[in-house]
Amino acid sequence: MYVSDSVRKCSTVYLFSILMRFLYILIFLSSCFKSFSQSSINESDSLKDFKHWIDSTRDVKSQFTILHIGDSHIQPNNLSGVVRFSIQKKYWSSGRGLIFPYTLAKTNGPKDVKFSSNVEWENAWITKPHQFNIGLTGISIRSKSEQGNVKWKSGVDSLHYPCSEGLLSFEIEDCKDCAVIVNGRKKIYGTNPSIMDTIQFPMGLDSNKIEFYGGKFVLLDLIEKNSSPGVVYHSTGVAGATFQTYIQNPLFQRELGLFNPDLIIISLGTNESVKTWNQAKFESEVSAFLNLLMSKAPNSKIIIVLPNENYQLKNNQWTYNDRIDYVRTSLSSFENNRNILLYDQQKAMGGTGCMLLWETKGLVNKDHIHFLKKGYQEQGRLLFKFLDELFK
Repeated sequence: MYVSDSVRKCSTVYLFSILMRFLYILIFLSSCFKSFSQSSINESDSLKDFKHWIDSTRDVKSQFTILHIGDSHIQPNNLSGVVRFSIQKKYWSSGRGLIFPYTLAKTNGPKDVKFSSNVEWENAWITKPHQFNIGLTGISIRSKSEQGNVKWKSGVDSLHYPCSEGLLSFEIEDCKDCAVIVNGRKKIYGTNPSIMDTIQFPMGLDSNKIEFYGGKFVLLDLIEKNSSPGVVYHSTGVAGATFQTYIQNPLFQRELGLFNPDLIIISLGTNESVKTWNQAKFESEVSAFLNLLMSKAPNSKIIIVLPNENYQLKNNQWTYNDRIDYVRTSLSSFENNRNILLYDQQKAMGGTGCMLLWETKGLVNKDHIHFLKKGYQEQGRLLFKFLDELFK
């Protein structure tokens, strides 16, 4: 079939116009997508400030110290252990950080440190009435004898943190020419109703030993670290802990000064959600807790972990506990007021309904409040991902 040149020309012009329109549409959609992408990843001012602060802090300091404070979700070290291992693997390790003889206190704790003793001990918790002082750990032990020792060994599993120096915070009650010796370092005291002190000591390669005599010994806090550049990640949690229980500890501020944290992570709020809810009281307790932190560690930045959902058994059915929403909303209100960064753990886990979803994966404890070990480890990986974005 014959096609005239004029028809060919018109057809070419028509095709060209269609192509140009298509091109304009692509350019428009591309610009829209680019605009949408930029708006969807825009960082909040607080996040930008955190990143800038971390960059400037790491420029002038060889060690970056993190202190993670929480409740039963943190106590066993399953969540925080993954964070510590991951962040120190990537950004170098400056030591194990805070440790404690949980076994001597007759409770569960990290598995990478093993403690033993030749005497018996009694324990004290910030969550219960107690007869002797408690350190930042939130749990302390007091010897039933006036002479004895505590031995420990670190790095007994895959989480190995070479440490060269240690710090022990302690008290001796009814001291009568008493003394404390740690790996050969010795402090001697005269007669005194109460001695509260610290002692720095060199870490042993295979094992370490605290010896005491002349009074009942109270172990408050114990830290392992080294002088290498990197990250020190302290973590402590107490089953049943709330913001209020930490506030009521008279030694909290004193012991906080020993850690000198650059960054404080707070994982609290779950226990308040399973009690009678009082918003004004809760926000007052959170504010008082933050004031304690800032008064003793004014240069520290704070990350509040918004707790994830939990469920309660009602009429033989697991029912969503909506009080956790009140906790999350109240905690969120502190971000703008104090330049505090929030980490939404529930969102990171998948949002509303995440606990039921995680239950199908075999990650949730039967009480629908706690998680199994592998569930906490997955939470640890999510928290590390969040922190890694800050550190990059």
